[in-house]
Amino acid sequence: MRGFSAFVFRAVRAQYTSIPPREVFVPQFVDAGYGSLMLLTILTFFAGLNLAVQSFGPFSRIGAQDMLGMFAGIGGVRELFPVMAAVVGGARIGANVAASLANMKISEQIEALEVMGVDPIRYLVVPRIWAVTLALPLLCGYCNVIGLASAYGGAVYQLGNDPGTFVHQVMEQVSAFDLAAGMIKGAFMGWGVGLISCFHGYSIQKRDGAEGVGIATNLAIVNGAVFCIVTNLLMSWIMYG
Repeated sequence: MRGFSAFVFRAVRAQYTSIPPREVFVPQFVDAGYGSLMLLTILTFFAGLNLAVQSFGPFSRIGAQDMLGMFAGIGGVRELFPVMAAVVGGARIGANVAASLANMKISEQIEALEVMGVDPIRYLVVPRIWAVTLALPLLCGYCNVIGLASAYGGAVYQLGNDPGTFVHQVMEQVSAFDLAAGMIKGAFMGWGVGLISCFHGYSIQKRDGAEGVGIATNLAIVNGAVFCIVTNLLMSWIMYG
């Protein structure tokens, strides 16, 4: 815990006192954002579809099957789609970040930077933290669009709901604040995932070898997912009560 606190202090201080090198930041940002699109598109499409299909039965029992738009808007946009983007996308991104830093550590590339007088935290860690912090909010917004579109398709074309009613309920229940809240959550969760994955990748020792890379990657995925779930709960409580 003490090592993590010291790492966070160094990383955050470097993050807000230096500009990340473009040659490192841009590839990391592209990989974090564009590299996650296909995975999140598939998962969010089926999540939105499943949200509509599974909620149809309980709503139809009380004659409220036309309320699927409200449920998809509130449950999907406020919680499900941003959390899916953060947990799944964050796991993929965090694994890549941790593995790349761990490989650099055991191959002595980080030591070589230190010998040349280059701060590895500023050159390697900060660009990765910024890349995840900026990419996850965009992925959360993207997942909201895909999730609502698939929920609409399931409700209208599979279950026979009225399209105008679905759209009206979504527009009535989902505000700009809800969309912004999902992206704000994404920024906080991305920042945490970036810190956690960088810490696990950066903190292994050369003697750990290839096994250490696997351990760092696994810890980055698990701890990053837990952080996203807990952060989402706390931020939902703060935003919505």
